[in-house]
Amino acid sequence: MRSSIIVPIYQSPTVLSLFLRSLRSTIEPDAELILVNDGSGPEAGEMIEEFARTLKAERAGTLTVGTVHNTTPRGCGQALNQGLLQARGDHLFFVDSDLILSPGWQSGMLRTLHDHPRAGMTAGVLLYPQTGGVQHCGISFSGTAGRHLYLNARPADLPGSPYRVQLAAFALFAMTRRVRDDVGLLDERYFNGYEDFDYQMRARSLGHHTVIDPKVTSYHWEQRNGVHRASNRKSNLARFWKTWGGHLENDVVPRIVDTLTGEPGLGHYVPVDLAETRTDANDVWQALSGASLLDRHSVLDHSTKVGGEGPILLAQLLPDALLTEPRPLLLLVENFVRLLDNRMWLAERLRIRTDDIVIDLHGNRTGLADLHAGCWPGVKVR
Repeated sequence: MRSSIIVPIYQSPTVLSLFLRSLRSTIEPDAELILVNDGSGPEAGEMIEEFARTLKAERAGTLTVGTVHNTTPRGCGQALNQGLLQARGDHLFFVDSDLILSPGWQSGMLRTLHDHPRAGMTAGVLLYPQTGGVQHCGISFSGTAGRHLYLNARPADLPGSPYRVQLAAFALFAMTRRVRDDVGLLDERYFNGYEDFDYQMRARSLGHHTVIDPKVTSYHWEQRNGVHRASNRKSNLARFWKTWGGHLENDVVPRIVDTLTGEPGLGHYVPVDLAETRTDANDVWQALSGASLLDRHSVLDHSTKVGGEGPILLAQLLPDALLTEPRPLLLLVENFVRLLDNRMWLAERLRIRTDDIVIDLHGNRTGLADLHAGCWPGVKVR
C-alpha cells in the first residue's frame, strides 16, 4: 500500500463537512484512510461514519477506510499515535480536519519524498482561506525564537523549488515508512502542542530532515486545535526548548542576507530599524555589515517608537526628512504587513523613490511600492 493517511479529528461539524468534501474529491488510489475522532461529539461522529461508508462504496478496491472514536478528547499526539499503530502504508500522512485540500496534494508530497530520498519528511504550504496569503510554510529560528517562515507572503513569492526547513507543522505532512520505524511514536507528554516539532527533531537526530514543496498548497482554517491547548502551551514550549534548544540553528539571519545579496547599490541605501526584537535585529545588521552589504553604524534606529502587534504608522514614527530622503530606504520590521496602513505616506514617498525595500524577521523581502499597490493576501501577525 502506497499511502496511509491519518486524520485526527477534534472539530465542529460545519468545518468538518468542508474538510470531508475536499478530502473526498482529492484523495488518490492505493491508500488507507484512518479517521481518528478525538471526542468531537455525536454529530461529528455520525458524519465521520457516513463519510466512511460512502467512500468505501465509491472507491471499493482502491481505498480502505477505518475509523476510531474516542469518547473524550485525548489530545492530538495520542490521536496521531492511534493512527500510526494501525498504518500499513509505505508513506504516512498527517492531515488536519480543518483543511480545504487542493487537488494533487497527495501525489505532490509523494513526488517530493521521491525526489528528496535523504529527507524522509515533507510538508505542504498552508494558506489563509480568507486571503490566500501564506499562513505556514516552515519554521525558521533565531538565537532565541522560532518564526513562521515567509509569513503573509504571496504564494508566488515563495522559492520556486523545494527547500529545506528545520521544522514544519503536522497539519499537512508526510514521511516515509523508514522515518516512522526509526523514530517510533509521538511523545504524548506534549499535550496538544509541539509534539510535531519534537518528532521532527528526533528524526533529525537520526539523519532525516524536512523539505517544503511550494507547489503543494491547501487552505487551513486553524479551527478547534484541541482541549487545553492554551493552558499547556508554556509547559509544552519549555519541554521542547529544554530538550532541543541547543540543536536549533539560527537560519533567520542567513535567509535575510541571501535576499539582499546581489542587490545593486545596497551600500547607498539608508537602513532604518523598526523591529522590536532587539537581539535579532542587531544580528541582522551585524550580518549585513559582515557581508559588506552595508555599514551597520549607518543604521537609523527608530525601534523604540514601535510597540505591540498593531500597524506601524510611518508618518507618526519617522522624521519628515526620511519621507523626502533622496537615497533609497531599507526598512527592517518584525513582519512587513504592519506597514500596510500607510497609504498616504507611501504615496508621498513613491514620488521620491520607487526602489525602497522592506525586510522582516520572517525572511520576507518586498518593496514599499508593492505595499502601496493594493490589498495584500495576508495580514495576521504571529
